[in-house]
Amino acid sequence: MKNQKSKIKYEGRKYKVVPHNPEWLIVFEKEAKDLKEIFGSDAVGIEHIGSTSVPNLESKPTVDILVIVDDIAVTGRHIGEMESLGYKYLKEYVMPDSRLFVKEREGNADRLFNVHIFPRDHKHVKEMIGLRDYFRGHPEEVEKYANLKKELFARYPNDYAQYRKLKDEYMED
Repeated sequence: MKNQKSKIKYEGRKYKVVPHNPEWLIVFEKEAKDLKEIFGSDAVGIEHIGSTSVPNLESKPTVDILVIVDDIAVTGRHIGEMESLGYKYLKEYVMPDSRLFVKEREGNADRLFNVHIFPRDHKHVKEMIGLRDYFRGHPEEVEKYANLKKELFARYPNDYAQYRKLKDEYMED
C-alpha cells in the first residue's frame, strides 16, 4: 500500500482538520441511499469508513464511503450515474483492484466525499472496516490519533503530503 500512496499527487492540496461533527453520520446515510439506488444489487455493502465514521475523532470534513462489490468491473456500468450526482471518476487511484470517485464543493476544491469501490475479497476491505471498528471501541486511541492529527495540521497547514505521510506512518505502527 505504501508504494501506491507514494504515487498519489498531494502537492498543493488544501485541507483542514476539524472537530468531529455528529452530522457526518446523517450526511453519510443520505449519500449511501443515493449510492444504493445507483449501484443496486451490484453493491453487496455500503459502509461509512474513515475518520468521519468515528465519534470524537478530529477529521478532514470529507466523508469516506466504501462500496463493496463482487466484481470491480461493475464500476464501469455506473460512471455516468455517479457523474450525474456530481462525482468525478479517478479510476484506480488509491491501490490496484479498487476505484475512486470524489465529489467536491462547486467553485473550489473542498472535497465532500470519497467513494471507494472495492471487491469484497480485497484485503483492504477488512482493514478499513477493522480500523474503523477498532477506533470505535478504543476511545483512548481516538484521543491519541486526534491529538496527532491536530499537531500535524498545526505544523503542516500548507503541506498535505507531509501531513499524510506522518499520519500514515502512525497508522501503520
